[in-house]
Amino acid sequence: MTTPSEDPRKPDAPLTGYLDAYFEKPARLKTWSGLEVKPVYRPEDAAGDYEERLGDPGQFPYARGIHADMYRGKFWTRREVCGYGSPEDTNQRMKFLLTQGASGLNVIFDIPTMTGMDADHPMVEEEVGVQGTSLSTVEDMEALMAGLPLDGISMSIVVTSHAAPVVLAMYLAVARKRGLAPDRLRGTIQNDPLHHRFCGYPPAYSPLNLGLKTAVDCLEFCARQMPHWYPINVNAYDLREEGLGAAEEIGFSFAMARTYIDRALERGLWQFKFGVHTAGVSLVPQQPLNNIVRVAYEALAAVLGGAQSLHCCSYDEPIALPTEQAHRIAIRTQQILAYETGAGNAADPLGGSYFIEALTDRLETEARAILSRIAEQGGMYRAIETGWVDRELENAAYRYQQEVERRERIIVGSNAFIVPPERDHEVPAHPRPTVEAVHARLDRLKRFRDRRDAASVTAALLRLRDEASRGERHNLIPCLIDVVQAGVTLGEAVGVMREAYGHAWDPAGQLPSVL
Repeated sequence: MTTPSEDPRKPDAPLTGYLDAYFEKPARLKTWSGLEVKPVYRPEDAAGDYEERLGDPGQFPYARGIHADMYRGKFWTRREVCGYGSPEDTNQRMKFLLTQGASGLNVIFDIPTMTGMDADHPMVEEEVGVQGTSLSTVEDMEALMAGLPLDGISMSIVVTSHAAPVVLAMYLAVARKRGLAPDRLRGTIQNDPLHHRFCGYPPAYSPLNLGLKTAVDCLEFCARQMPHWYPINVNAYDLREEGLGAAEEIGFSFAMARTYIDRALERGLWQFKFGVHTAGVSLVPQQPLNNIVRVAYEALAAVLGGAQSLHCCSYDEPIALPTEQAHRIAIRTQQILAYETGAGNAADPLGGSYFIEALTDRLETEARAILSRIAEQGGMYRAIETGWVDRELENAAYRYQQEVERRERIIVGSNAFIVPPERDHEVPAHPRPTVEAVHARLDRLKRFRDRRDAASVTAALLRLRDEASRGERHNLIPCLIDVVQAGVTLGEAVGVMREAYGHAWDPAGQLPSVL
């Protein structure tokens, strides 16, 4: 591949590389995950009995979609991840997305919330409201959901760690205050603590035993009382960002799902729902408008694959949180897919493609091999505990980076077809919360603490400590709903659960236990 070394707009710049471009052909004959691609695929590449291998849409083995009519019956849920600043800030952005045509909401939280730390923790002030919205109290959840019909929307709550049951309890407490039973709510909570530590959080901030216990608490409660709610979203996206290929992504995520399922079966659940979240990982900060094209192709692939819920990355995500403009473009991308391309007119339009089916078979074979390797380590829990997963991710990340640096992988605008920085497109970046906004947030939390009834808070914390000590199979969600309604904060509830499972109240070692 040849890329011009001179700016052709300069009068004296020679034109170079155009003949090479005219005769150019693919240099990498592999999928993005490294699977070799043949020049032609024939019937024998996807041989087998139709009913056994594919079946019609809506029929086992559901290879052609989970519904007989797929999008002819209902379009996929169109969401955008959003969350920044205060709960009030994010509430306004969610309402904006609904006015722009979003059919579901997807809220993400900041690093303190994700790790179960309150906004006034001495180490987190610079992170409050930066990566997502800040949530410390049930009043924060009320502000986040103000004016939104909880029984009329599909709400996706992106929190992965052992803080997930507390956040879910706050959502349920707000619903209870509005007179809504849990079975009237529709949505998803990510609730995937096994993957949480691979998002950059040290092990002390994501204890495996507590994470797995609270994840299954959410599974059990939702399976029994929230039939329209997805109680887990096994996240392989963050692992894929480490450099894994498609087969490894499938293998690792299914191994995590198997761990949750095994624990759920021990509690007598034989059936529950979970969703697998996927999204593009190819966005780059250079020439950011190119990301709009990348996202559109990734969204088309998701729709052709039968996705039931889709979030399009915003083109500015490698630079900052999405602006309103970027969110609008992401929603418009989904709307163009739904209303202009015709991709939803037929169920599984690519079903039977020799190429697609052959690659699918190969991915399945390789993913099963990876599952076997994980089983040899003693299962996913043990593989994480021993560091085996960390080593696999480090090796994958190294291989990927080497391929990029050697230009075996071409990333347009990043390692090829580069423009000088001064000619790159400037993106209006979403601002960080101001110091004044963060201090206002902390003042609000202080007023909440001063206003609550101290005796009720202490009694609630003691009750939570007692219930958290009653064993692995005792579900804490009902207790947590009462506890947060009594005024217990996120950090206090998480601290009690951490101590009950043999961990320090504060993973940062800055705060003493309040009990």
